[in-house]
Amino acid sequence: MTETEARNHLYELWQNGEIPNNFDEDHSDYGKAVKFTIKHGEFDYEKFYESIAIIRFGIWQVESDALVGKGGRDYIIECSRFWETREYNGHLVWDWLIHLCEKTWITKENVNDLNTAFFFCQDYFKENKPANLPYVSTAQTLNIQKQLLDISEEMSKREKVDERGIVDIDTEDMMKYGELLNNIKYL
Repeated sequence: MTETEARNHLYELWQNGEIPNNFDEDHSDYGKAVKFTIKHGEFDYEKFYESIAIIRFGIWQVESDALVGKGGRDYIIECSRFWETREYNGHLVWDWLIHLCEKTWITKENVNDLNTAFFFCQDYFKENKPANLPYVSTAQTLNIQKQLLDISEEMSKREKVDERGIVDIDTEDMMKYGELLNNIKYL
C-alpha cells in the first residue's frame, strides 16, 4: 500500500465514522497511523493503539511522546507537560491532576488510573523535568483532587435536566457549589 492509498483509506474510515471524528490529519498520531496502514495494508484502530502503547492504565495509554486518555475523544498530554503546576489557595500542586478531575468523565472510579499513569509518566519522561522546579506537594494535590471529586459527585445528585437534555443550573446550586469549593480542607 502506498502512502496516498493509506491516507485515502484513513479518510474513508473517518468519513464513515469507523474511527473517531478527531482522528484526522491534525491528530498527533495521524502520521503513525499512515505508517501502520502502509505496513499492514489496512487500519484497525484498536490494534494500532495497542502497537504504539508502552503501558496502559485503564483508559490511559503511555506512548513514546505523550499520555493519551482513550475515553471517547482522545485526551493528549505531551511528554514535556507533566511538571506544570498551579497555586491552589497558597499550595503548589500538580496542575493536570486538578484540571482533569474537573472533567465530567474523570470519576472516583477511574481517577486512580489517571494518577498512576501521571506519576508513571513523570518518571518515564524525567528528562523533560525542569531543573529549577520548586517543591510541589503530591499529598496536597491528591487531597484537593479527592475533595473536588466529592463535590462533583454531590453536585451531580442535585443536577436537574430538562426534556431537551439541557442542565438547569439555578442560583441556589451555584451558591452551594461555591460554598463547597470554599470549604476544601488543606493538609
